[in-house]
Amino acid sequence: MNLSPEINKSKTHPMHEIIRPHCSKAFKIDEAGYADILKQVRDGEFEQALHERLELAEREKRDAIALAKAEVTNALQKAAAAKDTEIQALKAQLDAGEVERKLAVAGARVRLA
Repeated sequence: MNLSPEINKSKTHPMHEIIRPHCSKAFKIDEAGYADILKQVRDGEFEQALHERLELAEREKRDAIALAKAEVTNALQKAAAAKDTEIQALKAQLDAGEVERKLAVAGARVRLA
């Protein structure tokens, strides 16, 4: 929003002549009134910028939380997959040991018979 009106300053008059941008009508305002208007414009722009920055920070925070959750979930899934692989390997070793024991028992029976 551009609120920089046309200003005509005269050395003899400490008044500012401001032309309204939407209707082109002119009015005069003294230095204090002009300063008040500028302050209002600047304060409004500052508030808007601050609001936008706060919204951006909130979005960035939500995105960072979502990313952290995704990373933790991924790490937990990898750990669970590694444990499953380890369990399967141990089961295979147990099964192989059981087969070996059965073969040893069967071989001993054959020798005793």
